[in-house]
Amino acid sequence: MDLTHVRRLIDLLATAPVAELEVEEGGCRIRITRGGGAQPDGAPSAPPAVVAHAPVAAVPPPAPTAAPVAEEALIAAPSYGVFHLSPAPGAPPFVTVGQDVQAGQEVGLVEAMKVFNAVRATQAGKIAAVLVEDGTEVEAGTPLFRLA
Repeated sequence: MDLTHVRRLIDLLATAPVAELEVEEGGCRIRITRGGGAQPDGAPSAPPAVVAHAPVAAVPPPAPTAAPVAEEALIAAPSYGVFHLSPAPGAPPFVTVGQDVQAGQEVGLVEAMKVFNAVRATQAGKIAAVLVEDGTEVEAGTPLFRLA
């Protein structure tokens, strides 16, 4: 984990509605807590399961409704990076609202360190909404599209 990634995690914690963030990546584990000082190794702490399993998104989650949207109806970012709706600047977008898509169809790109990861539809459906603007920095798991 590089220093830039750690700084992004600290910034994320500053704006997220959680008090603790724990990330394990490539054998490296980091825990960042808000408030209070460092705890001695023997001091009890809150169970990290709540934070470790809570999804952290760059955009606020949609307001709860009477019937929650099924997870399968969302297409999420495969990794951290900058989200792109089109394959190149000035090119038409991969998909638009109202367009039918097939499972596995490429619907966008996430760029991290000049590496482009394809965003693919998880199931067949119709693009009901684009949830993130082109050029926005996203985390892995951030909802990008809603399918109808």
